Amino acid sequence: MSKFDRDSTEASTGPDRRGFFAYRPASLVGNGAKMLIVLAGLMATGCGGTSTPQPTVSEKTSVRPRTDSSPVGFARRVEDKVEETVDLSGVDPNDVFDVATSPPPNFMVVGKAPVARPDDQFVAVTDPAAGSSRFEVMASSASVSADNTANRAAALPTGFAAVSDTPIVDGLPSRIICQADQSEMILIPAGDSVVGVNEGPENCVPEVQVSLSAFYISKLEVNVAQYARFRSQSIRNGKVVEKPINVDAPSDLPAVGIAWAEARAYAQATDRELPTECQWEKAARGSQGLAAPWGNGRPLWSEPREIGQINACGMFPDDRSVFGVLDLAGNAQEWMLDFYSETNHEDLAVMDAGRRRNWAGPRRTSQAGERVVKGDGPSWAAWYRRGRRMTERDPNVGFRCVLNLTATQ
Repeated sequence: MSKFDRDSTEASTGPDRRGFFAYRPASLVGNGAKMLIVLAGLMATGCGGTSTPQPTVSEKTSVRPRTDSSPVGFARRVEDKVEETVDLSGVDPNDVFDVATSPPPNFMVVGKAPVARPDDQFVAVTDPAAGSSRFEVMASSASVSADNTANRAAALPTGFAAVSDTPIVDGLPSRIICQADQSEMILIPAGDSVVGVNEGPENCVPEVQVSLSAFYISKLEVNVAQYARFRSQSIRNGKVVEKPINVDAPSDLPAVGIAWAEARAYAQATDRELPTECQWEKAARGSQGLAAPWGNGRPLWSEPREIGQINACGMFPDDRSVFGVLDLAGNAQEWMLDFYSETNHEDLAVMDAGRRRNWAGPRRTSQAGERVVKGDGPSWAAWYRRGRRMTERDPNVGFRCVLNLTATQ
C-alpha cells in the first residue's frame, strides 16, 4: 500500500527499446566469456570515429533482403553485391539497421528488437590500436540466475518488492518496486567504477576509480504526479512542502524547481536517499566508465533533442545505461547527496582506496550551501558536474532516489 495514497498507481515507464545491440549468444551470457568481432567498416551506431550521413527512410535505398535465420539485431558482414531495390518510404527509422561496409549505404529492415532483459546486456569496448573497426564484446561478470526466490525475498527491506520474474544478480533481484510511490528501481551491482575524466573542465578532473556496494536507483526521475502525492500526504501530516515550479505540467514530466532539502525529504519519506555522485555516475557510465549511458559515441535520438530540453520521463529510450536506467544524460538535471567542491576529484585521487569506497562527498563545500547537480551536461557527458545552492529552485533541476544495501552486503 502506498505511503502517499491508498490509490497510488504504478508510474509509467515509457517505451523500453534499446539503443544498442541486445543479441545474446548462449555461449556468451552466463560464463563471462569474451568474443572478438572484426568489422570491415564503421557501423552507423559507431564505436568512435566518424559516421557517414544516413539517408532518410523516404529514399529508395539498395538493400540485400534478409534470407537467413541469424538473430535479429546481430551485426553481419555484407560482402555480396546488391541485388535489388526496396522502397523504404514509410518505414520506421528504428527498424532500419545499417550494415554498410562501403558507399552507397546498404540497409536491412529487420523489425523492432525484442524487449531485452538485464542479463541480455553486454558492452562493446573499442581497441584504440585498431581504430573503430575492432572491438571486444564482454558479458556482465555478475552471476545471473532466474529462480532464486528465497534470496529475492530475504534481501529486500520492508516496502520494496521484486518485479515478477526478474533475474537474480549476485543474490539480488535486478528490478524492484518501491511500494511507497510505485517507482521501478534498477540494481547496480557492487564493484569498481570511475568518476570524472582526465581531459575536461577543472572541476571534473582527474578520472578516479572508486568502489561501491550494491544499490538500487530509480529507473526514472520523480515525476509531477508522484511529487503531488507526496505533498498531499505531507500537508495532511502538518508539514509544509512547496509546490514544484512545474506543478501544472503533465503528470509524467519530471518534477523540477525543488529545493535540495525537499528532494531529500521525499527520498527519506520513501525509505530511500538521494544518490551520491559516485553512485549516479556508475548507474550512468557502467563499470567501464563510458562517457555517456549508451557508450562513447554520439547519441541516436529517435527525434530531435537538445541540452536543457525536458520531456516526459522515459520518452527517449536510447538515453539508457547498460544497467537499464533512463534519462541520465538528458531531461532534468538531478540533485546529488554530496556537498559540492571544485577540487573533489583531485582530493579523491590522492586518497587510499579504502577511503574512496562508497565515497559520499566532502565534508564542506567550495561555496557555502552548494550541493552537486548531475545530468544534462555538454555533449551529454555523464562525468559533467556543477554546484547549485541548496535553497535554489532551478526550473531545470529535479531528482531521483536510491536504496542503499550496505547492511545486506
